[in-house]
Amino acid sequence: MEHQSQIDTLNELLKGEHMAIHIYDKTKEIQQDEQVAHMLSQFEQDHQRHAHQLSQRIIDLGGKPKANTGLEGIMADINSIFNSYRGPEELLTQIYNGEDKGIHAYEDRIDEIDPTSQEIIRQIMGEDHEHLKWFKARMEKEKSEQLSN
Repeated sequence: MEHQSQIDTLNELLKGEHMAIHIYDKTKEIQQDEQVAHMLSQFEQDHQRHAHQLSQRIIDLGGKPKANTGLEGIMADINSIFNSYRGPEELLTQIYNGEDKGIHAYEDRIDEIDPTSQEIIRQIMGEDHEHLKWFKARMEKEKSEQLSN
């Protein structure tokens, strides 16, 4: 297949989007903090849109999108559920690290794909950087609230 390496790269990135969707879906209902739960819901929608964009690009290249998150996804789900019960700070830290890892995955692979796919990736990374800013600000708020108690 002419575009197989690009399809494989995009499917690997799609896997990360599906992991994010699963984590946000599982933790938003558990989260006691309404602001955090609302943002998790919004960010889940962003990642659903990202997954759709990547899936469509894979199809356009003649491939088949994969939805499996593998063992890594299962472990991330378990950790996120556990951290949800521990409170917003623990969950926010885990999700921040996951978003950051996702951005690095995109940055590491962007040169492996065609210009059309690169444009999709740049747009996704821009949104993910906005997620990081929100998580960072919220994590700082959690720290300052703990220090004042």
